[in-house]
Amino acid sequence: MSLAELQNRIIRPEKLATVEVFREKVGRASGIYLTDNLGLTVEHMTELRRECFKNHVDFMVVKNTFSRMVLKEKGFEDILKYLEGPTAIAIGYDDAAAPARILDKFVQSHENLKIKGIIFDGKVLPASEITAIKDLPTRDQALSGLIGAIYGPVQGFYNVINAVLRDFVSVVDQIAEKKKA
Repeated sequence: MSLAELQNRIIRPEKLATVEVFREKVGRASGIYLTDNLGLTVEHMTELRRECFKNHVDFMVVKNTFSRMVLKEKGFEDILKYLEGPTAIAIGYDDAAAPARILDKFVQSHENLKIKGIIFDGKVLPASEITAIKDLPTRDQALSGLIGAIYGPVQGFYNVINAVLRDFVSVVDQIAEKKKA
């Protein structure tokens, strides 16, 4: 069902706004995690939302009808099979693995939360992949590793050139000392 079809049906404007917000978030997302939140208390959901907020991850409940529409529109037909029953969605933007780390940690202490399916970097993955995803380095860790890999050889080259110059100056000083003596 497209936005035009929704508008043709008599649907409240706030629901259309919800669809638009969700569409925009999915468009910017690098990681989307569908969860089954059945059995979680309001306190647990609030705790999870706070943890997500601290890590720049959106955690929201969107009607499956709206989720199906937007995800199908974005080309994620394979994830639609996971949109059954109560579904909450965690969305990561800059770090696609951030929601995986949060959800995996939360599942350790709250077994009622179940991961249903994952869209990671544009690919639909089963929930079992969360263990591999959560261990991926953060963007900052990956960048610092890259900088270290680039800087290491440059630093080594600098040290070699510096040692040659230092040794040359040392030899010239020793020759000058011999000539004085």
